[in-house]
Amino acid sequence: MTDRTDTERSVLFHACVFAALGATALAAMGRFRPALALTLGAAVAIVSALWLSDVVSRLAALRGRANVGSVRFDWKLGLKAALRYAVMGVLLFAAIRVVPAEVPWLLAGASAVVLAVAAEAAVENRRAARGGDGRL
Repeated sequence: MTDRTDTERSVLFHACVFAALGATALAAMGRFRPALALTLGAAVAIVSALWLSDVVSRLAALRGRANVGSVRFDWKLGLKAALRYAVMGVLLFAAIRVVPAEVPWLLAGASAVVLAVAAEAAVENRRAARGGDGRL
């Protein structure tokens, strides 16, 4: 596991919070299957984001160590990147099989990371506009 940047930690934390809030609200309304679907979708998206972050960090490290103009592609890294899509596809397929009628909620959960990235971008924009730490 690689060290996470502050932005990565913030995005992953907010993705977990958004998914937990959504699942809790659905469960509070007695909609347990949609809450499960939202949680499964968010879990797959968060694991995928972590894995993608590792792949990108490794690519950046390889590029930093390489001579100008030549980046040697590691076959293990390529295999890991390809396996990411296979594993995520299998996980999503399994989640759809568990809660087949709740696919929209599964996709909403998978959007938790996207929502967290948008929230982080908004905070960064506000921080840059104010020239400070982004707090109100």
